[in-house]
Amino acid sequence: MKILYLNITKGVPPRDAVYLDGFRKNGLEIQEYRDNSPGLKKFWNIYKYHRKHTDTHDILFVGYSAHILAPFLRLISRRPIIFNALGPLYDGKIIGRTQAAKFSLLALYCWLADFLAFNSASLSLIENQTLINYVSRKFLVNKKRLLLAWTGVNENDFFYDPSIQKLPQFTILFRGDLTKDSGVEYLIEAAKILANTDIKFRLLARGGLASKIESILKTFDSKNVEWIKERLDIADLRKKMQETHLSIGWLSGRLRAPTSIPHKTFESLALKLPFLHARLPAMLELLEENKTGFYCKSDDVQDLVDKILELKNNPELLNGVAENGYRLFDQKLRSKYLAKTVLDHLQHSHILKNVRML
Repeated sequence: MKILYLNITKGVPPRDAVYLDGFRKNGLEIQEYRDNSPGLKKFWNIYKYHRKHTDTHDILFVGYSAHILAPFLRLISRRPIIFNALGPLYDGKIIGRTQAAKFSLLALYCWLADFLAFNSASLSLIENQTLINYVSRKFLVNKKRLLLAWTGVNENDFFYDPSIQKLPQFTILFRGDLTKDSGVEYLIEAAKILANTDIKFRLLARGGLASKIESILKTFDSKNVEWIKERLDIADLRKKMQETHLSIGWLSGRLRAPTSIPHKTFESLALKLPFLHARLPAMLELLEENKTGFYCKSDDVQDLVDKILELKNNPELLNGVAENGYRLFDQKLRSKYLAKTVLDHLQHSHILKNVRML
């Protein structure tokens, strides 16, 4: 089977890289073409490339964030289209980043882009079942067009290194964007409560809530908080993550949080870091409480503090969950397994029924 990967991004998004790597490990041939030219020029370029190579592939694989590309390709190709969506454009721009009101022109554009993308693609890959239910309902999509496909991680960048030693003091890690969904402010409030203990906090983060975090830090002697704002090279990032003792996910139950699984979940599992997240529907699909992950109440600082203290004082439980989480990643969440799930679904569905394999 041969796949033509298309996107309108300059580079290959991490989620796409995972599945392209997995397809190759399953023996598929991959052609790649990306064009991020301004305006309509990229569509003209993609049209010309597709026309020239129309007989060199069996499936079109539309990359992450290219919602507007799926309906365009449906107009020019009869090949099956697999859209590596992860989730809706609408939720990213309107709900998560609140770039516009729910009844604005931008919101209408995003809804329409999602509607056309999900209904044009033969199959859309969505990051969890909770989100599949939401997408089907909100964008009027038959669930047969949607497939649960975990995000995974670039295994060349994030891998467990047994030579990396843990820091001498119990250290909590927050890695990622400071978005409204993240609830990172609750972690800083927890750091304030725990300021006189030997527990440390490490933030590898930038983003929209930076000023809010700075304001909270000014309200106490925050020497227990290390905040690294600059972008790190991957080797340094991996070391600074793995040497901590507990990785923190999203702590808010608002906005996109109930239907999302942050990318750092998979990074943490790959690094054998125990992961703590708000007890929310999407995450509960992936991690079993006290088996492969930990949970606390959403939007609840005191419950977070209690959970941190509990885990610090129970290293056997903490290390056991870290091992189980890594085993889950190693046996089910590597790129070759994620891609095989997609390929198995295609083989047993009607999608490839009339496709002449090259």
